[in-house]
Amino acid sequence: MSNSVLVTGANGTIGSHLLRVLRSTPWDVRALIRSAENERLVTSLGAQAYYGDFMDQASLGEAMTGVDTLVLITSANPDAAVQASNALRAVKDCGVRKVVRISAIKAAPDGPTANTVLHGETEQEIIRSGLDYVILRPNLFMQNMFLAAQTISEQDSFFFGTGDAQMGMVDTRDVAECAAQCVLSNQFDGNIYEVTGPQSLSYFDVAQALSAELNRAISYVPVSPQDVYEGIVGAGWDEWIAGISRDYAQAYRSGWGDFTTDTVEQMCGHPPRGIDRFIREVLCAQSALSV
Repeated sequence: MSNSVLVTGANGTIGSHLLRVLRSTPWDVRALIRSAENERLVTSLGAQAYYGDFMDQASLGEAMTGVDTLVLITSANPDAAVQASNALRAVKDCGVRKVVRISAIKAAPDGPTANTVLHGETEQEIIRSGLDYVILRPNLFMQNMFLAAQTISEQDSFFFGTGDAQMGMVDTRDVAECAAQCVLSNQFDGNIYEVTGPQSLSYFDVAQALSAELNRAISYVPVSPQDVYEGIVGAGWDEWIAGISRDYAQAYRSGWGDFTTDTVEQMCGHPPRGIDRFIREVLCAQSALSV
């Protein structure tokens, strides 16, 4: 088996940065994509594009033939466990050796959100499969702040449903770099890792950091979890997404995400990126918030 890796979800925030990291390695990197736009993105990042779909077993088999490792990323959706199961079936059919799974914080079949439950089901399937595996469970993404970029620009404020909860927010770049190390090394195999930033933060802390970077007062305005649900539905988004957003907000309010780990340091050899660095290098750079 060659040093070949297939990345699903390669056009997302974690997947695209993972391609950037793997581009500098000797590995043959493939990306499963569904559109010409995504093909342009992944090829620009040094990956070979394979058109496919989680619900098309033949396309999964074509993409995985000759692959050593699968990095399995699925978007949050009600069919995620079925999609992951289809991918694992193709893994076995094609003789793929190892799966690196990007899961979710505290994934469990009895978790507080539908997304937590689905990821928990997939984790159990991976563990029972007999495959080599590493499972990464990121805490709340710092990149979720992009959801607030418009109101920050227009109103100097932003809204989330987590109240004053402290959360081990993580930069998705660190998640991607951990995934890369799990591809390149076997020393982490057979383990599940929670992935966090360097400290637990509330969105009040994020507002303070934003204010310092932008040199103007930015306010965080807490709303109720039910307000989160109604706002998402009112904007025309999917009710399933609205439901997990409400339930995540409620879970975080209970202290569910208030922890940090040394996973990034252990895997990558450097501390995880903090909120100030994320705001400066990513949020402000990509959202033009300083204007």
